[in-house]
Amino acid sequence: MKFGLHIATGGNLMTAPERARAMGADAIQIFAGNPRGWRPTEYTPEQGQQFHAACSEAKISDVFIHEIYLVSYGSPDPEMQHKSVNSLTHSLAVADLLGARGVVTHMGSHKGLGTEQALGRIRESFTKALKGSKDSWLIIENSAGAGGNMANSLDEIGQIIDVMDGHPRLRVCLDTAHTLTSGYEIRTPEGWNDFMKQFDKLIGLDRLACFHLNDSKADLGAHIDRHENIGDGFIGLAGFKGIVNYPRLTDTPGLLEVPGLEGKGPDAANLERLRKLVKS
Repeated sequence: MKFGLHIATGGNLMTAPERARAMGADAIQIFAGNPRGWRPTEYTPEQGQQFHAACSEAKISDVFIHEIYLVSYGSPDPEMQHKSVNSLTHSLAVADLLGARGVVTHMGSHKGLGTEQALGRIRESFTKALKGSKDSWLIIENSAGAGGNMANSLDEIGQIIDVMDGHPRLRVCLDTAHTLTSGYEIRTPEGWNDFMKQFDKLIGLDRLACFHLNDSKADLGAHIDRHENIGDGFIGLAGFKGIVNYPRLTDTPGLLEVPGLEGKGPDAANLERLRKLVKS
């Protein structure tokens, strides 16, 4: 597995690859703008070329953009759906421009509509958003299973892909903390193997774009989204050892979204903890 991290651009996108490499990252995830606001950040073709060159110089092999937190594609509120589509459309176009693999997005809440009824709105939202870009993947992130959130299970993610008629640019990001707290026992070799078999059956391993490698402050089935540093949460080092050594994930990027040992976000120490678990 390739190891990387989410890195803050700090208002200077061009320095992000080298700062990530200095921490030992092979891959990165970034926000393309303010993750808590609707106003998009615009980029020029020249900036796209510069960023691509910066990634090549830093030997960053894979780049992902994380969509803003506000989106909700299956919402019954027309204004919310409209804003969500516009934001995702822009992010996918930016991913094309920057040479990113794609855009990782939370699905948001159906606000009581129910997943079955929300699927039609999701199809409408995703179909519109994908028309504004050519190559970048639309990457669905699994949720922790709270309330009316969507993509709470492999079945729900499979339903979303099905309602999109298996669109070739749809991919999935598996967050390990979300996976545990949504009810999947992934901390034993048997549990992880069973989970991956379910993923392959319901979705297909060819659609697995990346992982968010996060330990969890909450236990199995808690439906709480709280990330912890690698080895310090309910997944633990033994759990991650099985995850990072799964034979069919050799080239899959695993991105850290942990609080960091000093509370400053993903860091070299957490990357080192993961690398020490890899069998030679």
